[in-house]
Amino acid sequence: MQGDEARILLGFPPDSRPSPSQVKAAYKKKVWESHPDLFPVDKKPHAESRFKLISEAHSCLLSGNYPVFVYCYKVQNCIPKNHGL
Repeated sequence: MQGDEARILLGFPPDSRPSPSQVKAAYKKKVWESHPDLFPVDKKPHAESRFKLISEAHSCLLSGNYPVFVYCYKVQNCIPKNHGL
């Protein structure tokens, strides 16, 4: 995942540089919106995929190593390609 993708997933403009505390606050908000336990059974796979992407975006922005995460997920319809569905 690239830095711009991570920032967009957490609700920041693509060219912004959020502080670690802003990243943490945005992450907490997004996690509660997409936590799989809050969704009915038929929507859990999508919510779980979104939850994992948000967690990856959080790690990506806090590490500062944006290019390292480019290969992690190839996203198609918000579900990682290797999700198995």
